[in-house]
Amino acid sequence: MIFTKKYPTATHQTILSHLLLLLGNHLKDNQLGELYFGLFPIIPEPTTDVQPDLFIILNANLPNLREEGFFGVPDITIEILSPSSFRLDRNTKFNLYERTGVGEYWIVDTKNQSIEVYGRQGAGFDLVSFAVEKGAVESGVVPGLSVEVSTVFA
Repeated sequence: MIFTKKYPTATHQTILSHLLLLLGNHLKDNQLGELYFGLFPIIPEPTTDVQPDLFIILNANLPNLREEGFFGVPDITIEILSPSSFRLDRNTKFNLYERTGVGEYWIVDTKNQSIEVYGRQGAGFDLVSFAVEKGAVESGVVPGLSVEVSTVFA
């Protein structure tokens, strides 16, 4: 069978499901906000829309949520790298999220089994947490959010 569209791999989907459970449970258990994924758009500025793998909206920003998308900048945006999205996620989306004021940008690298957390430092992003294969990454935006990398890639 030949596919003409780029679809997520099984690895991508497995990692996505692990993150959905970990992050979603933390947000729900602590009543902090909502987690969205897939084909639900973010509209950070009037002429731009993007569909990240995951994004978190804390309670204070939920008024920007509409049925057709999120109109504003999320508190956390997460992209899971794949060969077809590597350049887009590391360059184009990184610059967009940085420029529009996203609180944190997480890059999940399936090849290296790592998670990079870029936090807002003034007008731009700096790497604020990083783990490869084991160890945890922590959010500076979502209270108490810590993710053990080995559970994501298990």
